[in-house]
Amino acid sequence: MKFSEKEKQIGEIIFKKFAAEKKKNQRLPLILFNDLNKILNVQERELLNKILVANLKEYGKNYAEFYGIKSVPKSLVAIKNRKYFIGKNAKIVKTQFLPKPVFESFVRLNNLMKKEIGRAVNVASCYRSLAYQAIVLFNWLYQCKWNMKKALRRVTLPGCSEHGYPSR
Repeated sequence: MKFSEKEKQIGEIIFKKFAAEKKKNQRLPLILFNDLNKILNVQERELLNKILVANLKEYGKNYAEFYGIKSVPKSLVAIKNRKYFIGKNAKIVKTQFLPKPVFESFVRLNNLMKKEIGRAVNVASCYRSLAYQAIVLFNWLYQCKWNMKKALRRVTLPGCSEHGYPSR
């Protein structure tokens, strides 16, 4: 997939919009396409749509599976104020969302780990709505300097990620 200089300029604007939205909205991973479209103008939506119709097989993703489109689960639990350390440097994990049964398992696992080995696990990447998966894909494409093949090594199209299909 090729991108014109004009599309790259539009893409930079989108990237900045998404970054600003991410700073102010901790519930962004739950965003719906209707709300995402309100953030973008017509040209920006056209560029995003161009990206979203990519044929994964053209980029070597022959195994890609379309899991489907599901609505945002109602039983999501927010995991807030989590941090981890790299050396002595604390890193804050942004709010993550887990389906309630997964959250309950996460809590049980952490309680057992703390009791038995004095350590716990953290969650750094959880549920993503289809629209948020589009944002993540777009951000990777931008960071990979518009190289779709490189971006698709990190993330995939909405509907093809288990982040948005938690019952799988």
